[in-house]
Amino acid sequence: MASTIEEIEEAIRQAIATGFRGRLLERGLARSMIWVDGELPDGSPNFAEKLSYDLLSYGYSLLSLAIRLTELNGDADLARAAFEKSATAITDVIHNGNSDDPESGFHKVLAASSYHLGRFSAKAFSLLNHSIENENLSRIEKMLSLLMLRQFSELEASVLDWKTSGLGTDNSLAEKLGFEIDQLSDQLESEDQEGEFGIASIELPVIDLAITDNYYSAIYEFLFALETGNSVLLEGAINRVESSMSVSAELNMLPQWWILRITKHLFRDLWESSFHRVIPVSPDQENNENWTLLRWLFIASLFKRNKAEIDLWPSQLEGARRAVSDFDDLVVSLPTSAGKTRIAELCILRCLAIGKRVLFITPLRALSAQTEASLRKTFLPLGKSVSSLYGSIGTSDFEQNVIKSQDIVVGTPEKLDFALRNDPSLIDDVGLVVLDEGHMIGLNERELSYEVQIQRLLKRDDAEQRRIVCLSAILPDGDQLEDFVSWLRRDKDGGAIQSIWRPTDLRFGEIVWQANTGRINFTIGEEQPFIPNYIHPFVPPVGRRKKPFPKDKKELTLAATWRLVQDNHTVLIYCPEKRSVNSFAKDIMDLHKRGALDSVLSVPLPELDLAIVLGNEWLGDGHPIVECLKIGVAVHHGALPTPFRKEMEKLLREGILKVTVSSPTLAQGLNLSATAVIIYSLTRNRNTIDASEFKNVIGRAGRAFVDTHGLVLYPIFERHDWFRTQWRRLVEDTNARNMESGLALLVSTLVSRMAQGIGNTEIDRLLEYVLNNAQTWVFPDVANETTEQIEAQKTAWNKHIVSLDTALLSMLGEEDVSIDAIPDALDAILQSSLWQRRLNRHDEGQKGLFDSVLAQRAKYIWNVTTTLQRKGYFLAGVGLDTGQRLDAISPQANVLLVNANGYISANEQQLAIATIIQLAELVFDIAPFTPRNLPDDWKEILAIWLRGEILAEHEFNDINEALMFIEDGLIYRLPWGLEAIRVRAQANEDVISDGATIVDYEVGLVVPAIENGTLNRSAALLMQAGFNSRKAAIHAVNSTNASFTTGVQLKAWLNSVEVFDLAIGLDWPTPETSNLWWSFIKEYEPKSESTWKSVSAVIFATWIDTFAPVEGTPVKLQNLEDGNTQILASDGEKIGTANYRYKLLEGGVYYTKIHSDTRYLGVTYWGVGSSPFDYHA
Repeated sequence: MASTIEEIEEAIRQAIATGFRGRLLERGLARSMIWVDGELPDGSPNFAEKLSYDLLSYGYSLLSLAIRLTELNGDADLARAAFEKSATAITDVIHNGNSDDPESGFHKVLAASSYHLGRFSAKAFSLLNHSIENENLSRIEKMLSLLMLRQFSELEASVLDWKTSGLGTDNSLAEKLGFEIDQLSDQLESEDQEGEFGIASIELPVIDLAITDNYYSAIYEFLFALETGNSVLLEGAINRVESSMSVSAELNMLPQWWILRITKHLFRDLWESSFHRVIPVSPDQENNENWTLLRWLFIASLFKRNKAEIDLWPSQLEGARRAVSDFDDLVVSLPTSAGKTRIAELCILRCLAIGKRVLFITPLRALSAQTEASLRKTFLPLGKSVSSLYGSIGTSDFEQNVIKSQDIVVGTPEKLDFALRNDPSLIDDVGLVVLDEGHMIGLNERELSYEVQIQRLLKRDDAEQRRIVCLSAILPDGDQLEDFVSWLRRDKDGGAIQSIWRPTDLRFGEIVWQANTGRINFTIGEEQPFIPNYIHPFVPPVGRRKKPFPKDKKELTLAATWRLVQDNHTVLIYCPEKRSVNSFAKDIMDLHKRGALDSVLSVPLPELDLAIVLGNEWLGDGHPIVECLKIGVAVHHGALPTPFRKEMEKLLREGILKVTVSSPTLAQGLNLSATAVIIYSLTRNRNTIDASEFKNVIGRAGRAFVDTHGLVLYPIFERHDWFRTQWRRLVEDTNARNMESGLALLVSTLVSRMAQGIGNTEIDRLLEYVLNNAQTWVFPDVANETTEQIEAQKTAWNKHIVSLDTALLSMLGEEDVSIDAIPDALDAILQSSLWQRRLNRHDEGQKGLFDSVLAQRAKYIWNVTTTLQRKGYFLAGVGLDTGQRLDAISPQANVLLVNANGYISANEQQLAIATIIQLAELVFDIAPFTPRNLPDDWKEILAIWLRGEILAEHEFNDINEALMFIEDGLIYRLPWGLEAIRVRAQANEDVISDGATIVDYEVGLVVPAIENGTLNRSAALLMQAGFNSRKAAIHAVNSTNASFTTGVQLKAWLNSVEVFDLAIGLDWPTPETSNLWWSFIKEYEPKSESTWKSVSAVIFATWIDTFAPVEGTPVKLQNLEDGNTQILASDGEKIGTANYRYKLLEGGVYYTKIHSDTRYLGVTYWGVGSSPFDYHA
C-alpha cells in the first residue's frame, strides 16, 4: 500500500488517468445515465454485473488516498481531483440506482462529502437535496448532510434538541451503561454464558451516544466559527472531532470513523474557502473602518440567508482576493454559472467602502432588470441603493437623478453612453464600471459603439480613479485575449482571471427518431449508451388529427421535453431564430388542446397571477404565450413587452416554471438555466451559429445546487447521419469567440472591398487610392457580381460607412479639432486602444493604411460639417448621414418637438398625439431610427399607445407585429430620434421662435410619454420608477387626482395617507394588480427594516456553578421552549441564563461576549428588524 507522499501521488495519478481499469468511470457514468431504479431498460447496452462493486471499491480506495495525501500536506490540487473522481464513482452507483439499497444513504453522504472536499459544494448540495429525510442515516450522517446543505438553522435546532434531551450527558450515559450492565448480569446468571461479547454489545451503543454528543458540540462550534469568523472556535471543533476519531478507530466503529474523518477535513477545507478566510480584512488603512464594516455586513447577511452562503468556489478564489485592490482592473473569464457575479459583488463592495459609486453595464434591458434584482438582494441589507435605468436611450430628469444619486446604477451601454455624452460629470464620483458580457466587441453597430464607448471611458482625464471589471463566459485565448486584457487593464502587471471550472458537468446526446420510436444517444468518452424507446408515437386523442405525434422535428422536441419533465428534469428549448419561439407557443397550445401535451405546471395557478395579469394586459387574453404560461411553459424572447417579460423572468428565477422556450436573448447573457437544454436548431438564416454562441447557450444546462450534471440534447428527426455530423462538429468545435477590434474589422472590410474594386491588394496602391481618390467613399463596383450580390454588398458598405462615421464622431466630435490636427487627435484618442494593439500585430504598411482610412474619412466629415454640427452629431450618438438628415428636418422637427411638449403640458391630448405622429413620420424616415418593422397601421398603434389604452382591447392587423413595433419602434428608436433632435438643436443653438432656443422650452415630456405609453406625466413617472402595469399606473394616478413631476414629489405621493389607505384594501390600483403594487412599493422604497443595523446592549448574566466566566469569551444567546434566555458555550452546552426572556430576532446575528465585568454580557445585534432587545415582562 502506498505510504509516502510520492507513492500516494503516483497512485492517484494512475487512478484518475483516462482509461483506468478499462474506462471504469466512463462505464459507470454511461450506465447511470440510462438505468432506472437499478434496472437497465429493455434493449439498452449491457454492463458487467460487478460494475457497482468495482465502482464502490475504486471510489472508497481513492477517497482514502485523497484523505491521506491531504493529511500529509501533499499536492492539494491532486487530492481535490481524487476527491472528485471518488465522488463520481460512488455517485454512479446510487444515481438512478436501487432505491431500496439500505446502504444508499451512507454512500450518498460519502459521495457528497467527497464532492465537497473536491471543492464541488454545489454538486454535494444537489446530491443530498430533497432526499436525506428518506434515507437510512445515523444522527451524525444526517448532521453532516445538513452542513453540506447549508441548513444552519435546522442544524442549530437539532443540536439544541439533542442537548435539551440530555441523552449525551455524562450522567445519562453512566446511568444507561449501569442499567445495561445490570440487565446483562441478570441474563448471564440465568444463562451461564461468557460475558466478553455481551459487554462489548452494551458498551458500543453508549460510546456511540458519547461520540454523537461530541459531534453535535463540534458542529455547533463550527457554525459559531462561521458566524463570527473566529478561528479559535474552528480549532476547537476540529479537536472534538479528532478525539472521537481516536475512540472510533480503537473500537473499530467504521461508519462513525469515516464520517468523523470526513468531517475533520471538511471543516478545515470549508473554512479555507470561506469569506472570512479569503476576503482580506485590511486592504489599506485609509478606508479600513468602512471596509471592515461593509465586509462584516456582507458576510453576515449571506450567512443568514435561507440557504447560507459562506464560501467561494475554486473559480472565484483569485477574483475574490484581487477584488479588494482598488486599482486592479479585472477581466474575468469563467464558464456560464461559474460565479462571475460574486466576484463583481466583491468589487462593488470594495468600491462602496471607499465612498464611490458603481455603474453596472449589461448588454440587454432584460439583463439589466435581472441584474438589478440580484444586486438588490445583496446590497439592500447593507443600506446601499440599487436602480436600473428602464428606458432605452435618452435621460429624463428623473433618470439623471438616478445616475447621480444611486449607489449602484444598472443600465445598457446605449443608455449610459447617451447620458455621459450630454453630461460627463454624471460619473465623476463613480469608482467602478462593471462590463457584464464584456466580450460584446465586434463588427456590428452595437459592438463597435461599445468598443468606442469603453475607449472613451479609458481616455477620460479621471480614468485612473475608476476601476474597470469585465465579466465574460467566452473570451478567446492567444494574442486576442492578451490584447483585450492589456487594453482594459491599461498595461498593468497581471493577467485575466481564467478558469474552466464549472459547478456542474455537461453530458451531450441526440434525441433520434428512427423506426417509429425515439431514443436518446449519449456520448460518454468512448462509451455510447442509449435509452431505447424513450418516446412512443400516438395519435392525439382530441380532434380529427390522424397523424401520430410526433410528426416532425418540432414535435419530437416537444415530446422529448415533456418526457424529460416526467423524469423530474427542467428543460430549456433554445431557438436561434426568434420567429421559431412564437411558432412554438402556438404549437404547444394546439397540442395541449389535442391532448398530446399535458400541463407541466407544478404550483397553484394563483402563483402566476401577476405574470398572467400583465400578459393579458399587454398581449391579450388568449394569446398563446400567456396560455403557455398557464400550463407551466415560459416562452421568452427579447421583443416581449418589458413588464410582462420581467415578471416571467422572476418566475423562472424562482424555479416555478419547468419548461422554457427561448430566443437568442439567452446567448447574450440572460440568466436562464435548466437541467436539460435542447438545441432545436443549429442554424440562423441558413448559417451555422457561432461556436461561441453555442458554448454560451449550452452553459445553461445544469443548475447549480439542483443538478450534478446538465444535459445538452439535439433532436434529429430525419437525415440522421447528416444532422449528427453537423451536431458533433459543433460540439467538438474548440474555437473561442473572435475578439478582434470591431473598428479594425470595419476598416478591414472596407479596405477589402476597395481592393476588389481596383483589382489590387498591394498596400501602396490601396494607400494611394485612399489618399488621392475623390471617389474613395463611393461604393466600389466589382466585376462579375450578380444584381443580388451587388445590392447586398452595397447595403453592407453603406451600413459600414455609417458605423465608421459614428465611431469617428464619437471619438472626435466632442472637441474643436482642426482638420489638420485630425491624425494627431486620432492617434491620441486611440493610444493604447484595442484598435492600436491589434494593428501592432501587423506590419507597418497595413497599420499606416488603416490609420489613413480613419484620418481620411474624418477629414471628409470635417470638410462637409461645422464644429457645431459635429458637436450635435456627437451628443446624439449618430454618424454623418444621419446627422445631415437631422439637420435637414431640424427647422420643422424643432418646432414640432417644442409644440408636442407644450400640448402635453397643457393636457391637449389630441393635438399632442397628432404632433407626435408628425414627428414620428420625420424620424422613422432616417436610419438608424427606422423601426425593423413598420406596420401599415402604425399611426393607429401610436395613437392608442399614447392615449394609454389597453392594446389587447383593440384590433390590429397583427398583435405580435404591433407589440414588436412598440418595443422596437416606440420604446427604443423614436425616443432616440427625438433625443437626437433635441441635443442637435441644443448644440447648434437653433432658434425656435422669437430668439428663444431649445433650452428655453420644456422638452422633457415627450420621450417619457412615448417610452411608457401615456401622456399623463405622473403615470409616466410612476412607470419610469419601475411599476410594471401601464393600466394600473394610469388608474392609480387618475383615481387620486395625482400630479407629481419629480422623484421627490413621487416619493411624497407614494408615502401619502391617501395612497396607503387605498392600497391596504388590497383592491387598488385594481384588484388584479394589488400584489404588484405592494411588490413595487417594497422594491422602490425599501423600508428601513430591510437594512441591517447594529444595536448594542449590556445584559446581566447568571452563571451555573461549574462555569467560571472569562472576559472576552464568545457565547451564544438562545431561547428554548420556556424560561429566560439561555447562555450557551461555543459547544452548545448551557453555562448560564439572562435576566429576561428576550424576543430574539431571527433576521440577524447576536454577537455576544462576556463583558469585562463578568457579571454581564456585551451584545451587539447586527441585522434587520427593530428592538432586538425587547423582552417578555
